[in-house]
Amino acid sequence: MQPLNLSICVVLYESVETTQRFHQELMASLSSFDNYEVLYYDNSPGDTLAQWFSTRLQPGVHYQHDPRNLGFSFGNNQLILRAQHDRILLLNPDVFGLNADVWRDIASKPTEGLARFARLLNADGSFQDCVGEVSSLARVFQKRPNYADIAQPTEVGMGIMAFMLTEKPVFARVGLLDCSYPLYAEDMDWCFRASEAGMRVLYDPSVELTHLGGASAQERWARAAGLRRKYAAERIFIDKHMHGLNWAAMRLLNALKVAIKARA
Repeated sequence: MQPLNLSICVVLYESVETTQRFHQELMASLSSFDNYEVLYYDNSPGDTLAQWFSTRLQPGVHYQHDPRNLGFSFGNNQLILRAQHDRILLLNPDVFGLNADVWRDIASKPTEGLARFARLLNADGSFQDCVGEVSSLARVFQKRPNYADIAQPTEVGMGIMAFMLTEKPVFARVGLLDCSYPLYAEDMDWCFRASEAGMRVLYDPSVELTHLGGASAQERWARAAGLRRKYAAERIFIDKHMHGLNWAAMRLLNALKVAIKARA
């Protein structure tokens, strides 16, 4: 057995079939390893997953059901605070492709002073928009890099927390996820604060996984409603981190995006 020295933190919300498939693949991929824990925090209003997990828990696997649904950030924060290992992986339950080779690679990755994000693919194998730069006026006027062509670990502004590998001392410097964000933009906010605190935000394309993307959100909202929620989350980020003319300009751009999508 190879030690992973890792706490794997997974927030759930319904998506029963996807979650069941995820858990079975996850546990099979970990069969050659020890010294890890899997922590589930279930925000589902119903108890279908709770009943399913009740017969599948084993040493090192922990499950908690909280039907209040206080949000993705709140759930992850509870898991981070309870984690027994210094190295922490935030992982979504719609990420697939985990196997022994991936875990060996993850075990070898340093996490001191940084947060590491994986290369994520869509279900059809195409590159997913999983890393980039935080919202800013500079981003509006800069040419966007082709992240699909990047082959070496590269510092970026942000990554999506479907996969984020880091460690407790980084959270001690940066802080936990901001629960002001109901679902979207909490990753952008955290990555921005990480950079401000001198931590590195690293895109590592050597870790490649498939992310179905928004499985639980798609069950709750139509695409247009989901986009409105993303723009609302961006407004929280703008109000929190921007001031003066920069704030006014970004607020105007946000309102224009909302208006354009409303007319589409």
